[in-house]
Amino acid sequence: MLGSLGLWALLPTAVEAPPNRRTCVFFEAPGVRGSTKTLGELLDTGTELPRAIRCLYSRCCFGIWNLTQDRAQVEMQGCRDSDEPGCESLHCDPSPRAHPSPGSTLFTCSCGTDFCNANYSHLPPPGSPGTPGSQGPQAAPGESIWMALVLLGLFLLLLLLLGSIILALLQRKNYRVRGEPVPEPRPDSGRDWSVELQELPELCFSQVIREGGHAVVWAGQLQGKLVAIKAFPPRSVAQFQAERALYELPGLQHDHIVRFITASRGGPGPLVSGPLLVLELHPKGSLCHYLTQHTSDWGSSLRMALSLAQGLAFLHEERWQNGQYKPGIAHRDLSSQNVLIREDGSCAIGDLGLALVLPGLTQPPAWTPTQPQGPAAIMEAGTQRYMAPELLDKTLDLQDWGMALRRADIYSLALLLWEILSRCPDLSPDSSPPPFQLAYEAELGNTPTSDELWALAVQERRRPYIPSTWRCFATDPDGLRELLEDCWDADPEARLTAECVQQRLAALAHPQESHSFPESCPRGCPPLCPEDCTSIAAPTILPCRPQRSACHFSVQQGPCSRNPQPACTLSPV
Repeated sequence: MLGSLGLWALLPTAVEAPPNRRTCVFFEAPGVRGSTKTLGELLDTGTELPRAIRCLYSRCCFGIWNLTQDRAQVEMQGCRDSDEPGCESLHCDPSPRAHPSPGSTLFTCSCGTDFCNANYSHLPPPGSPGTPGSQGPQAAPGESIWMALVLLGLFLLLLLLLGSIILALLQRKNYRVRGEPVPEPRPDSGRDWSVELQELPELCFSQVIREGGHAVVWAGQLQGKLVAIKAFPPRSVAQFQAERALYELPGLQHDHIVRFITASRGGPGPLVSGPLLVLELHPKGSLCHYLTQHTSDWGSSLRMALSLAQGLAFLHEERWQNGQYKPGIAHRDLSSQNVLIREDGSCAIGDLGLALVLPGLTQPPAWTPTQPQGPAAIMEAGTQRYMAPELLDKTLDLQDWGMALRRADIYSLALLLWEILSRCPDLSPDSSPPPFQLAYEAELGNTPTSDELWALAVQERRRPYIPSTWRCFATDPDGLRELLEDCWDADPEARLTAECVQQRLAALAHPQESHSFPESCPRGCPPLCPEDCTSIAAPTILPCRPQRSACHFSVQQGPCSRNPQPACTLSPV
């Protein structure tokens, strides 16, 4: 009666699925509400329909057909957001799901091979056994096999439950032997996010601005205001709960931390629904994107660097403010992708998905889903390029892991400061800085492996190159170099605190003001401007230096030699 739809003939023969990525047929009828195109990457196969889509979140294809009076019409085809029962099927075997109107039946299928949703073998006629609303017994051949599989599943589930109980008892015994307190059970473990979170009808999705391993970040609007929407698939609920718990900590409001607005649920289409974080949107994008597109003068570069240090110092700090206790927090994934640029050119630290609440000095912090559950959780970190040597080398101090994670953040901060300063024309003798490069990109390329990073940063103790011309600009000739070297020192205990980095940068930005350095900061205020330059007026934000046309770099002993000579010389203009 109904044969194959024959959609295979319409597919381009040159499209092949890459390893470990499922490729499905993609089609959406004109009248279908919503879209599932965000669940994959549409392949450029021309204007012919249907198209191909490479799945991002699953290895499962789906198809939906409408059977009306013995005629089948395809409604949707594409990728599922997660692997579900039925996805292990090699072929599309549709099952009846609903009656959208009298005389019509919707059939769906899930399958797990490339382009398996292109066609189907057969559809039963409406009203036949197995369709919704049909009368009579529903017995199907092979029922005994299914019953055996169900019993086998129940048996395996019982074994899994028994194993979990035994493992929990062994863990409690291990804690008592080591004299450590037994962790309290997670208070959120039984919470159903789909019931707890409310949908926001006024929340609109506009366009994808970033895709990650656990979430997709959208630009959108809420009540007429631009916002960023971090959408998690249902399989990433644990990551959502951990990041939400950080943002909802009392007192976590700061100009240089991305502002949290609310949590919700929903998605860009009716078939895509999951937990959401609604955050402040910064249209200028990430620090990495901004530095790729723009250079920044000395004042703007210091503004970015200082604001970044202020945000990290706030995260690391444990404080009481207005009767609220804010614990110290380690970011653990500080990268130029996770730092955003505000309208005024300053930085805001975002993406707290891997952040950890640190042990309290004045009081133990309340439990959050980000509490580490063992050494492996403490050693986990984010982008490999920015990982401190002790994380690459697995030698992080677990006895004082709170301070150790703060010091690892400082190493990442130093690499970001280097990226910012590398795009400052005032630090280049020809006022033309090189194109933007990530830290270690010059040495290891775009995608360094952990082994390559370990060999470079741990074994050889090499760091990004600091041009000698950087000494020619600042009032303290060695100020920038020493700041970076004191932050990315191979010995974690020798690194500066975030508060001290903030003080050092403030001294570079305002050299004529007095600065009180914290006791933990090993250096005092930089020296004042060299005598040969004191007669030249300088803006408040700039270190004292002559005007560009009257300043020449010394070439007799190399740029800015270590001899006690002025950093610049005057000549008639």
